Amino acid sequence: MSKTKKFDIHVHSYYSDGINSPAELVSYAKKLGLDGIAITDHNEIKGTLEAMKFQEDGFLVIPGIEISAREGHIIALGISEVIPGRLSAEETVKRIHELGGIAIAAHPYDFFRGGVGDLVLKINFDAVEVENGHTVHSKKKMLDFAKKNNLPISGGSDAHCLEELGVVIIEIPEKYESPIDAIKNRDLQVVSKMSKIKILKNFLKRRFKDSKKILQSEDE
Repeated sequence: MSKTKKFDIHVHSYYSDGINSPAELVSYAKKLGLDGIAITDHNEIKGTLEAMKFQEDGFLVIPGIEISAREGHIIALGISEVIPGRLSAEETVKRIHELGGIAIAAHPYDFFRGGVGDLVLKINFDAVEVENGHTVHSKKKMLDFAKKNNLPISGGSDAHCLEELGVVIIEIPEKYESPIDAIKNRDLQVVSKMSKIKILKNFLKRRFKDSKKILQSEDE
């Protein structure tokens, strides 16, 4: 079996609505055995730029941001500047590409959290999230949808605290330095590391538990 690299490419820090600092997220991702993460704060680039200071050989930090376009949320990977929110989804994707990044439709059919819906069939997205750590729809259903419509796929935990980090990851062949290359070549697998029930429980308790305790217990 060929070796793979593991990445969580949808993570939030306290620069938007997450709990933890970029340094804490990078540290815990390393302890989980991930090969890298992308911090994709809402309409904010500071978290990902700070996280890149902790990058080292064997662990990659992919610059990213989650942009609130008018029709829904779009993840940009591979860019290091802010694209304004409230632009159309089409214009947002265009600007991401102009900056040399890739555009991923985040939780596209999540009505409560701003998915772009059927625009995934009309706009030139580089990938569509078929699994998201905060969405309870069936991954198989989304995979079947993507296959039927020849859509490239992706996935991520959408972590807002350490407990959620790594619950949904992508695995890419070792030959790729970055998941961006694997996404462009449609050469990856989306892997769920936790049951939907456990993910939902984590989501519900997120605001009531200090996830910094995990870091403390890991160091004991």
